Amino acid sequence: MKKYLRYFLSVSIAGVFLWLAFRNVSFGEVRLVMSTLTWYWVLPYLFISLFSHYLRAERWKLFIEQEGVRTNRLTLFTGVMLGYMVNYAVPRLGELSRSVYVGNKEELSRSRLVGTVVLERGLDLLVLLVLVLVVFFYILSDISVIAPIVGSETILLLTWVLSMDGVLFFFLFLVFFLLALIGLYYMVVLLRRWLPFFSHLFDLITDISKKFFQGLLSISRIKNWPLFLLLTAGIWFCYVIMTYIPFVAFNLHVLFDLGFREAFIITVISAMGIALPSPGGIGTYHWLVSRSLFLLFAVPEAVGAAYSIVSHLVPMIIILMITPLLLMIEQSGMFPGNKKQPQQHNLMA
Repeated sequence: MKKYLRYFLSVSIAGVFLWLAFRNVSFGEVRLVMSTLTWYWVLPYLFISLFSHYLRAERWKLFIEQEGVRTNRLTLFTGVMLGYMVNYAVPRLGELSRSVYVGNKEELSRSRLVGTVVLERGLDLLVLLVLVLVVFFYILSDISVIAPIVGSETILLLTWVLSMDGVLFFFLFLVFFLLALIGLYYMVVLLRRWLPFFSHLFDLITDISKKFFQGLLSISRIKNWPLFLLLTAGIWFCYVIMTYIPFVAFNLHVLFDLGFREAFIITVISAMGIALPSPGGIGTYHWLVSRSLFLLFAVPEAVGAAYSIVSHLVPMIIILMITPLLLMIEQSGMFPGNKKQPQQHNLMA
């Protein structure tokens, strides 16, 4: 019941934001704008899109390949693509799906892999927060322009986050969260002693929790930090290119002088839409992108709506087409995985 309620909520959010994005737009004008679209850009867009997902798989590999574990790059790449595809149906379920898929294929602990994915998503949110602050307060810097896009409440929240009170609050929250986790662990240990009948269940919960936190703490064991930072920068660079290429397709780089600086701004703002609990960012992405193009760069609403539709639809089609192909290749065994290491069996659960 809870799962269906969450799915209904996410679909409702998508519907509301789609209405907000297109309520003042004539679909006849949108069709007219899209009729002028050239499609020669799809091939380079396809390459950049897949390359960004490959970089994400390589970065995930840094979290996983520790203690003698070796993983197949194709399996990790397929897992990342599968996660994106599932997220279009049910938000955040993709993170669990890719962990289960890779865990089953590579015989690794699914719990530990979920921990690494949660860690990766947490780092992505941290990077996004930093980039949002850079865009809003250093590049745009005009609060009166920003407020209509994200709301005055969001501006106040970001201002508070930058204050000493905000930093202190997050520090205390982190300390409290860690203490609560430690307390929960010892409570489970005590319950196991008091209720021996449920000892197997408690052992299972303890083992899953232990491996999950091993995944969360895998960042402390990363040896190649320069590569980690380079991969993270590469992922975001690809995203900016993927924003800029449709500028060229719609001739916005000429008509409205939209370059890489503007592509960076739209990329960061659109990432906020993807982060919201909507299936694949449907609705939230369209509203933030079309609204930003109109308010920041005076792009007509019909053009902004057409841009948001195409720039969201094309990567979705790429994922929906390529992922089943990758799954078929994996199933066929054309590219076998790496030879398992003896240490790896200690990570299974």
